[in-house]
Amino acid sequence: MKKNKYDLLNYFKNHKVSLSLTIKENGRNTLAINPDKKYPLASTMKIIIAYNFVKSAMNNKISIAEKVKLNELEKFYIKDTDGGAHPNWKYSINYPTEVSLLEIAKGMMQYSSNACTDFLIHKIGVDVVNESIEVLQLNHDKITYLTSPIIMPGYLSDKRKLALNKLDAMSSQSYHELANELFVKMQANRSDYLKEKTPNMLDRKMQLLITKRMAYSTTNQYTDLMLRLGKELLTKKEKKLFSEIVIGKSVKSDKDDYFWYKGGATPYVLTSALYKESQDTTISVSLFIEDDKGGDLYWIRTIFNDFVISVATDTEFRKKVKEMA
Repeated sequence: MKKNKYDLLNYFKNHKVSLSLTIKENGRNTLAINPDKKYPLASTMKIIIAYNFVKSAMNNKISIAEKVKLNELEKFYIKDTDGGAHPNWKYSINYPTEVSLLEIAKGMMQYSSNACTDFLIHKIGVDVVNESIEVLQLNHDKITYLTSPIIMPGYLSDKRKLALNKLDAMSSQSYHELANELFVKMQANRSDYLKEKTPNMLDRKMQLLITKRMAYSTTNQYTDLMLRLGKELLTKKEKKLFSEIVIGKSVKSDKDDYFWYKGGATPYVLTSALYKESQDTTISVSLFIEDDKGGDLYWIRTIFNDFVISVATDTEFRKKVKEMA
């Protein structure tokens, strides 16, 4: 717990094979370690949902002021499976009976609530989200819901080992179809018996397998995407809304025009994507680390965000990172 970003820098020297780091300054790659190696994205893929949310709002397909009963979001919450993200978000807004779509988007990006995310994926349209990946020409796996795969093992079998084997053998198409089917069950309030099975099903092997079934992409793709969001994909009005829903205000300096950050975590992977723009200077950073044993990630996760933000904001530290490479 006493470790800091310099300890992580030392870790990098001996573990380059298990990480990917891309730094892009003013549109040019200034550091690339395994930039095209694909990793499970965890919550960093929520950037794609946020992009679609902003576009849908500006095209009047959804209204950010639309009210949703908080109970509707609870259908997609599975206790103790999101690191406290969803309960923390509810606490931050003082447990209202209704919330706006804008608040739900903040819950997804600032608190990383998976329940908020799945609600928005459905609201925007899972097909719309995946079509945008193609339109943006990203080297990126298809996105599916985040909460329904967690109840999938209990749906496949009452026996954990059998469920693990079935989940492992499932084709990508079958996996996505079942995730959609179980989402509909959750939406109709017919999944409580599966939620109850979840604690017994989610041992470390199952959590690793669920991580491996997530959408994959690369740090090269995400540094490029963040730069494109800042420079070409979003209008000034859209960037204002995007800035409102993502993490950034608390670390943004007075000189920064934009500061956007999203991280993601499972016990086996840590991911991130960042964009910072000030005057005519841009920097985008993406760092992914994978550890199938999960041991090192236990201490890395406590300093991970600080490391990535320091790469973007501290010139001397960024220089040290480049020297390490």
